[in-house]
Amino acid sequence: MRVRTLDRRTGDWSPTATVGEAYDNHGGPALTIDSSGFLHIVYYPHHHAMRYRKSKRPNDASEWGEEVLIGEGLTYPTFVCGQDDTLYLSGRRRFRDKPWEVELWKLPAGEVWRRKGSLLASRHPGYAHFQESLAWGPDHRTLHLCCRFHEKSDKDAYGRLQTVSYMVSRDFGESWTRSDGRTLTLPVTVETAEVLVRGGVDQQRVVRAGALAVDRKGRPHLLYSIEEQGRGRLFIKRLENDGRWNSTDLSRFLPDQWSSWSLITAGGITFDSRGETVVVATLQKLKGDESGWGHPSNEVVQLRSVNGGASFEFSMVSSEDQLESHWLPNVERPTGHHQIGSDVGILYTAGGPGPALKDLLSNKVFFTQVS
Repeated sequence: MRVRTLDRRTGDWSPTATVGEAYDNHGGPALTIDSSGFLHIVYYPHHHAMRYRKSKRPNDASEWGEEVLIGEGLTYPTFVCGQDDTLYLSGRRRFRDKPWEVELWKLPAGEVWRRKGSLLASRHPGYAHFQESLAWGPDHRTLHLCCRFHEKSDKDAYGRLQTVSYMVSRDFGESWTRSDGRTLTLPVTVETAEVLVRGGVDQQRVVRAGALAVDRKGRPHLLYSIEEQGRGRLFIKRLENDGRWNSTDLSRFLPDQWSSWSLITAGGITFDSRGETVVVATLQKLKGDESGWGHPSNEVVQLRSVNGGASFEFSMVSSEDQLESHWLPNVERPTGHHQIGSDVGILYTAGGPGPALKDLLSNKVFFTQVS
């Protein structure tokens, strides 16, 4: 796990600092910041204990404190910091003898990590995936969660059942409800969740979720894609004040030259300092039964709305290259005590996925700012 710091005033990048190791290519980090400017990072596991470190100085990623282990059997961290500097960490938990879950952990300032319990659970034994995303409301008290339940994989199908759902906590993650306030019993399953989209291999409809965001009015915006009949489309669902979910098909804003391409996640959504909506996503053009994972056609794109989501303007982020995959975009989001400016940062990688989990690749990581 490595980090570099960009000084936005000068445009200069710091030297590379090494934070720690990852078990394999599933050990990617999550980063947040507290009210004093200290950086907090979690990383390492693929079905192991999570590693946690805190920067030794505020606003300085060059040196990190002692490594602390959290939990067991965890993968895929999602990480945010509360108004009182409590850290909130979610991660997928693997079990050998029961369905997999998503656990919630908390670290109150000056204390030790504590497991709060399980938030989500698969209904079926064996492999499961959740793609959960956490985001604060403008009160820095309300915690929103979007996830995609990915259940029931076997040798003939990867994810027979896929379901996008939503839940919210208005008391710092202590209790959770649906959008209409109905209490949820934890862990939430597809049977009890507020379901927004259904799909899966059995329906010939692949569903993926991206990171969610919350606007100034406290409305959550859930990003997801649907792939069916050889075409992928990207959508935003927004919770309106009357309790209805409004859906926007972002694929209809593709220019003519890209209109036959799939627009999918991986991707994310954020709101800049002007309140404009910024979405990053993946363009893809497959032939036949080709796999999209690391496909050389992949390109990273931006869709921006200046009118509250009524329309979106399309632009390319990566430079088109049909021989090299540009993919796995990540957009800057408010995870703690920092503000998003008008120049929103985007990270993405370039290169292939490799055939195995522990391959050492010479891929590139790109950073760009869009405004």
